[in-house]
Amino acid sequence: MVYDITCDRERRRVDKLMKGFGFRIQKSVFECRLDRRGKAELIEQLGKLGLKTGFVKIYRLEYSSKNEVVGDRKGESIDEGNAFVV
Repeated sequence: MVYDITCDRERRRVDKLMKGFGFRIQKSVFECRLDRRGKAELIEQLGKLGLKTGFVKIYRLEYSSKNEVVGDRKGESIDEGNAFVV
């Protein structure tokens, strides 16, 4: 999920909600590992926020694609499995 929201209050509400569904990748990017029911729940909860100063966009990662990492990565990978970038 990626969001672009100008109102600090709305942005904090989206941020708080997203922390319950996934983990932050960048300031306004979260990765969520969701099944269809989880995705539907996320969309429902986002709709209830009634955002007026921006938007949230959900990207689906292709299951058949293998993740590629270039450069030095420390620690264990969390990139295995299905995910929606939210």
